[in-house]
Amino acid sequence: MFGFFKKKKPEPLPPLPPAFVENECGMFTLKVAEPIIYENGKKRRHIHMYYKGDAVWHGAENKISATVRCNDDPNAEKGFNRLKWAVENSAELEQRLIDYTLNDFIDQEHPEVPIEIWSTGYDDDSGEEPDPMPPEEFRKHISVNFIGVEDDGTIVIDMSLDDLFTDHGFMIYIDENGNITDGGLWG
Repeated sequence: MFGFFKKKKPEPLPPLPPAFVENECGMFTLKVAEPIIYENGKKRRHIHMYYKGDAVWHGAENKISATVRCNDDPNAEKGFNRLKWAVENSAELEQRLIDYTLNDFIDQEHPEVPIEIWSTGYDDDSGEEPDPMPPEEFRKHISVNFIGVEDDGTIVIDMSLDDLFTDHGFMIYIDENGNITDGGLWG
């Protein structure tokens, strides 16, 4: 008779994936966050899961920070396959990423013109802006800093600019076919 007063039991959460994954890419630890999100004015829990670790890059002695999201695929099978592709192709991929980053800073009409740097205290503690840098010298300061694989298979690469641009980096997006789709300075 008074059944409408009964509280509906919350649906049980799915089991968590393995706490650790070790594969040819490296050793990764599961991270779980349960942020509260609001939907139509009501609180709702949302679980956010990803694996975090150091991925092999250019051979076993080199590592870069990496994450693989696993919200849609609890075992992160698709994500680790994408990371494996990036690791196996790291030498060629890194050159494409460096070229893409460098081309974003070069004046396409005058590619020999030095690149303007804006960094406080890059070479010294004077606080003065450094002199513009020739493109080939600038290239030496670009490297892969971080790789992340999203649930949809998109790879996100954070390129280090060696503090040439105070508190800024360069982010590049790669689609499932290995094509660079977008990139730009952030910070």
